[in-house]
Amino acid sequence: MYKINNTPPKDILSVIPKDEEIIWHGRPDLRRFCLTAIGIKYILVYLIIITCSIIYTRYGDFNLITILQVLVPYLLSCCLAIILLVIVGISQVLPTVYVITSKRVIIKSGLALIFMLNVPFDKIASIDKNHYSDGSGNISFKLISNKRVPFFASWPSVRPWYFSNPEPTFRCIADVDVIALKLSEAAQSRVSEVNLKKTNDIKNVKMQDGGITA
Repeated sequence: MYKINNTPPKDILSVIPKDEEIIWHGRPDLRRFCLTAIGIKYILVYLIIITCSIIYTRYGDFNLITILQVLVPYLLSCCLAIILLVIVGISQVLPTVYVITSKRVIIKSGLALIFMLNVPFDKIASIDKNHYSDGSGNISFKLISNKRVPFFASWPSVRPWYFSNPEPTFRCIADVDVIALKLSEAAQSRVSEVNLKKTNDIKNVKMQDGGITA
């Protein structure tokens, strides 16, 4: 089992039945979240393009001091933007909690508007995973439900760009392969348990019907 150093918040514990085991809980990785979900990587790409452009336009008269003088305003504005985005990232990551139990997944996110999703495994149609080079990644859940998950209310814990049919997502979690394996094992175990129960119920119904018709 994935080691847990502390317990989830009380409001999440209150919705978990006592007979369920908490397999894992965590929150988004701040560095990866800021780079991808908040978009700091695009600022870094922009800064690289600006730097290359300045060097190219002054290639014939290459002077490091002159280039730095031209580049400093861009550096300062980008640094300010990154600081502001990191603050936004921290404000979104800290209240976000993801939980896997032996029978369900729970997502809690949001700062001003709290969004909490409690989904049993038998209400999940499919689970998708994508990972980044550092081992972190996203785990998305396609639900068996006619109710639409609100995209903006559930952000950032929603699959990127899926506006028409939003999918709840464990966003930017570290060690995504390990977590996905634990999730898969728990889901398969629960689905097998549900299918076995349904089979036994059908057998019992047939036996009762047979007794009545006899």
